[in-house]
Amino acid sequence: MNSRSMGFVSLLLVVAVSIVFGMLLGGRLNAPPVSYAAPSISLAASRPATEERGIRSFADIAETAMPAVVSVRSAVLPDKKGEEPDERERQQPRQFPGPEEWFRYWFGDPDPNDRRRPDSEPSIGEGSGFLISEDGYLLTNNHVIDQADDVKIRLHDGREFTAKVVGTDPSIDLALLKIDPKDERLPTLPLGDSAAVRVGEWVIAIGNPQELSQTVTVGVVSAKDRRVPVGSTDQGVVSFLQTDAAINFGNSGGPLLDIRGNVIGINTAIRRMNLAEGIGFALPIDHARGVIDQLREHGRVQRGYIGITMNQGGLDEAAQEWLGLSDRNGVIVDDVTPDGPADEAEIRKGDVIRKVDGEVVRDNPDLIGKISSHRPGDEVRLELYRKDGDRGRTVDVKVKLGDREEGLQANAQAPDNRPPADEEPAPTEATSLGITVKTPTPGERRQLRLGATERGVLVTEVEFNSAAQEKGIAAGMVIVEINGQAIETIDDWERLTEGLRPAAPCKLDVLAGQGRVISFYLRVPAER
Repeated sequence: MNSRSMGFVSLLLVVAVSIVFGMLLGGRLNAPPVSYAAPSISLAASRPATEERGIRSFADIAETAMPAVVSVRSAVLPDKKGEEPDERERQQPRQFPGPEEWFRYWFGDPDPNDRRRPDSEPSIGEGSGFLISEDGYLLTNNHVIDQADDVKIRLHDGREFTAKVVGTDPSIDLALLKIDPKDERLPTLPLGDSAAVRVGEWVIAIGNPQELSQTVTVGVVSAKDRRVPVGSTDQGVVSFLQTDAAINFGNSGGPLLDIRGNVIGINTAIRRMNLAEGIGFALPIDHARGVIDQLREHGRVQRGYIGITMNQGGLDEAAQEWLGLSDRNGVIVDDVTPDGPADEAEIRKGDVIRKVDGEVVRDNPDLIGKISSHRPGDEVRLELYRKDGDRGRTVDVKVKLGDREEGLQANAQAPDNRPPADEEPAPTEATSLGITVKTPTPGERRQLRLGATERGVLVTEVEFNSAAQEKGIAAGMVIVEINGQAIETIDDWERLTEGLRPAAPCKLDVLAGQGRVISFYLRVPAER
């Protein structure tokens, strides 16, 4: 075989070997990839995304934070050692200084027979807290030290200090304490940004549940802006972060940390009724940061007050269309407190507060937050939308704020000076908008405490699943206006409701007690 033939044979062998190798390789690559999944998953587990962003593990965060987390022990001394309580004391519910008793009272089933009984031993409560300054300032919940005669702080290393209560803010359940470390610099925790926290983010709770010190639990932020009844907090001012990180008796006042070790909340409450699990609430650290200076300077917090009643239905689609607004930002004024800041600024019922100092007001809680962030005596600029007839216009006013606490107390104590009712004719009934109404009898007028000049129709029934029921209109209410036109009789009701256009928005004004009127915005049923 000549060299030319040998070269051709060699070429064929190379091609054949290449084809066979390609088939083997192709078959290998096309094989099921099950055997290769385990090494890949294992690698992902050993290199979490959090590490790639330079974020430490839970253990690292806990190890760094623990030295700044403290145990708070409060003692309420007996008022009268060895003496029996008088009748007045027997009638007063027990005050719970300790977090375990406090939680049982607010979130469990309180014992009606449990009454405060002074004895020879002080009442002891346990909670948590954390240091925010090297010279000894620390934060905890107000309910942990409420009414305490003596407060002791135990540090991570076991040393104890007597704490001074610098200031408290029961409205958000916050207390600022101070210990004296002499010339020593104490470890602290950095305060984060609770507004930037997203639902679903990892969080870490550290505290002393059931007197088990330095306990760490992990979970996520389950929800934000929860306005729930927690103790004596003001739901108009405070909202809470919700978390499923385990919080138990004794965790109160401890820090809720984000994945970077910053405090984003103060563990405050748990909900355990109805077999609930994993529902805990933490005070957002932004609420606390905003009042620390006031607590340090004055021992209490003063919040601005505008003196209005806000429409609870808010600016929904029907209200927006009826008012003629381009969007749903703002707060509808249902009532103005006589001689209050809003009254002096000539704000009217029906006005819509759209902006505060140039910032858009989203809804009722947003307005409360913007106003309460100011102090009494501050002046704020409000942009109002005012509807006059079929047209609306923008009105700018300046309001000098009052004190929220004083304003709320004055409203709660306002007397009802309405005169007794006059005799009325026998009632008749009519139904429209899914609402059945009648003329109230003299007895019903007395029961409703209607004044001699107050007229309206009494709601006796609301159709199930109607727009009126969804908006909160209920039997026992007295409707006084439709679209700004007074209703004094059943004839007025029938005449004004018959003139409503199907599917159009309408406004019903309802008496709310003490001469106040609130508004409901709903859409007229398409089929009537």
